[in-house]
Amino acid sequence: MLPEPALAAFVTAREAPRVPFAALIERGLVAAGQILVDARGRHAALVRPDGAVRFGDTVGSIHRAGALAQGLEACNGWTFWHVETKAGLILIDALRAKLRAEMALG
Repeated sequence: MLPEPALAAFVTAREAPRVPFAALIERGLVAAGQILVDARGRHAALVRPDGAVRFGDTVGSIHRAGALAQGLEACNGWTFWHVETKAGLILIDALRAKLRAEMALG
């Protein structure tokens, strides 16, 4: 008999429950006032209590801030921004995955 995780249905990223960045703040996974950084530490954005981030003089989504930081039209902020923890940098997408797992458990 296969273990339960092996039998779980495959869920694509598009099918996974949507999680707004603000939900990470509400659950205490990211704090208002915390700094998001890119993997190389070249760019930083300030987390606001409403789930927006400030990058320079611009306030917007994690996606918009990531795009501005890179000089691009678009960016997946989930895979661009990290938070500093005692264990080192953690991708905010990993925090989103943790929240999704908690949601799935009920």
